[in-house]
Amino acid sequence: MTEIPLWTPSAEQVAASGMTRFRITCETRAGRPLADSADLHAWSIEKPAAFWETVWDHCGVVGTRGVRALTSNGTMRGTRFFPDAELNFAENLLRTRGSADALVFRGEDKAESRWSWDDLRAMVSRLQQALV
Repeated sequence: MTEIPLWTPSAEQVAASGMTRFRITCETRAGRPLADSADLHAWSIEKPAAFWETVWDHCGVVGTRGVRALTSNGTMRGTRFFPDAELNFAENLLRTRGSADALVFRGEDKAESRWSWDDLRAMVSRLQQALV
C-alpha cells in the first residue's frame, strides 16, 4: 500500500516557512550549507551547544542565557539546557500583542472559543491580581 500525503506544501510555502528561516540561520552559525532537515539534524547532533544557542537567539528568548548552553551526563534524560539561564517564562510567552489568535479551542460538540494575544494578556493579568 502506497502512502500518499494528504497535503504537500508548494516550493514557495517551504521557502517562506519558519523552519526554512531557522535552517538558514543555522547555516550561518555552522559556516556550511545545511541543505535539508537531515543536514540540520546532523549538525544539531555534532554541535549541540551551537545548535541550542542558535535556537535561543533565533527564537528571541528574553533573559540572560548564561555561559553554558547545555550540560550532559551522556544521556538525554541527564541533559540540562541553559542551566545558568535566568528568564521569566510568562514574559516570554506573553510578549506578543494584538488581535491575532493566541489560543483556539474547538470542542467535540462543535463549540469554539478564541482568545487573542491581548485577551490572553488581560486574563493572565486578572489571574495575577486575584492571586496577589
